[in-house]
Amino acid sequence: MARRPIPRDQDTAPAGSDDARTSTPAQPDGKRMKGEQRKAQIIDAAIALFGRHGFKGTTTKALAEAAGVSEATIFKHFPTKEALYAAAFERRTGVGTAHLVDTLQGYADRQDDEGLLRALVQAILIGYEQDRDLHRMLMYVWLEQGPTENRRMWAQMRHSPLFDFIERYVRQRQAEGAFCSNAPEVVAAAVLALPVHYAIRTKLYGIDPEHADEEIVETFARLLLDGARGGTSVER
Repeated sequence: MARRPIPRDQDTAPAGSDDARTSTPAQPDGKRMKGEQRKAQIIDAAIALFGRHGFKGTTTKALAEAAGVSEATIFKHFPTKEALYAAAFERRTGVGTAHLVDTLQGYADRQDDEGLLRALVQAILIGYEQDRDLHRMLMYVWLEQGPTENRRMWAQMRHSPLFDFIERYVRQRQAEGAFCSNAPEVVAAAVLALPVHYAIRTKLYGIDPEHADEEIVETFARLLLDGARGGTSVER
């Protein structure tokens, strides 16, 4: 049976396609670049401070001092602190997530389930180690917000490009008979939750792991694959 590629989001043009080329914005002028650089300064300062003091514990005055701008400049670019948080999350995760999804697509095209899971687990561990401020920021927000806000944030994450890709991949492999018929969204959540929980424990809280990351990647990939297949993976 011919291999069907995992469907991509309809509103995203692949890099190098005609649609992508025709939709590329014009090169911004010097003034625009300066404004974008200032926004980047504010976002970097926000991630660092949110990660140290939490969302509620960070004032716009402290943000302005850390970014080297006035509070008025912050509100010029971001009407609320919530908007600044959203921009920080999107900017620091968007590019990396898109690259990861492209990498995972390559494994999916080859039906390499174990390779896909290894790449996913490794990317999560590396991401938490290299961008601790961002992930501390996320943890603070989860702890500070109430149930209603957390449900809304989960709904947003539930439709993130990475989660959507994993869920689509699970559905396709189920249709092909490679994975057991558990709820795809539950399988996708489990696939992401296991390495994320371990990364939080070891990379953010500094609890020294007893095993090297390479061993963890291998172990988690096999555990996740065994679960997705309903306990049918074969030892090598």
